Amino acid sequence: MLEKQEFYWGAAIVRVLEDSRCASLSKAEYGYLINSTHFIVLKYSTKSRTPWRFSFGEDEIKRFVDASDRYKSVVIGLICGGDGVCAIYWEQAMALLGAEPGWVSVRRNFRKRYAVAGQKDELNGKISIRDWPGLLFEP
Repeated sequence: MLEKQEFYWGAAIVRVLEDSRCASLSKAEYGYLINSTHFIVLKYSTKSRTPWRFSFGEDEIKRFVDASDRYKSVVIGLICGGDGVCAIYWEQAMALLGAEPGWVSVRRNFRKRYAVAGQKDELNGKISIRDWPGLLFEP
């Protein structure tokens, strides 16, 4: 039997694989490595409607910090039910969390961009639903 995580993660990964800039994708500890330089972690919410909330624990934060020391970029793909993937850089998530365990919330009105906030801050500007997976391949 397929797990819900497999459906959500699979949908996000297919978009990465179909992007012409993706030369390789491999499983890494706690995430995936794209083109040997970009580390991604996927988190999902099964909630069907906005807002979607994602938790970040202390161990998870340590893994992100370690990954940011090793790879060119660390991107978090926040899978918002069947709506889409909101992609943010780890540095953005760290600012939203205040560098401590907590939550990040994603909202999106119909045909609008994602608004992202955390317990300590919110992102300036909004994120396009079309940024996934392009954000992975930016410098």
